[in-house]
Amino acid sequence: MNSTEAMNFYNEIESFVDEFNSQVGPGINKMWQISFDNWCWLILRRSFIKYAFQGIGFSIVMALIVLVFTTKNIHISFIAIFCISSIIFCVMSTIKALGWEFGMIESTCVIVFIGISVDYVVHICHQFIHALSETRKDRMDHAFR
Repeated sequence: MNSTEAMNFYNEIESFVDEFNSQVGPGINKMWQISFDNWCWLILRRSFIKYAFQGIGFSIVMALIVLVFTTKNIHISFIAIFCISSIIFCVMSTIKALGWEFGMIESTCVIVFIGISVDYVVHICHQFIHALSETRKDRMDHAFR
């Protein structure tokens, strides 16, 4: 059962419990559901997905702000953000292509890859901006050294 099916099943049981509790008298309306730790992990997995995507958005915005102020070049900053977004998109696509469910490990990996991609791209931009060469090709050669 994938997480969507499991969440639908959880919601069905929860609505049954709520309906039962509303129909019976006081003292009996204390029914609740438990499934060892399955429901906790299901809700936790949804939180990982939600906060991973919020982290992606926050990181991209913060990286753009930092790049604009450090490079003082809006064009380079947007190219860098495009590169960071492409890296994140490739990681997320790989997770989907391999058929992995997005859980705790994948969420952590996405956050780590965001940090690594931002670090790598920012250093390349820094070297490009501060290269002493005149042509773009020479500046890129300097940045990749």
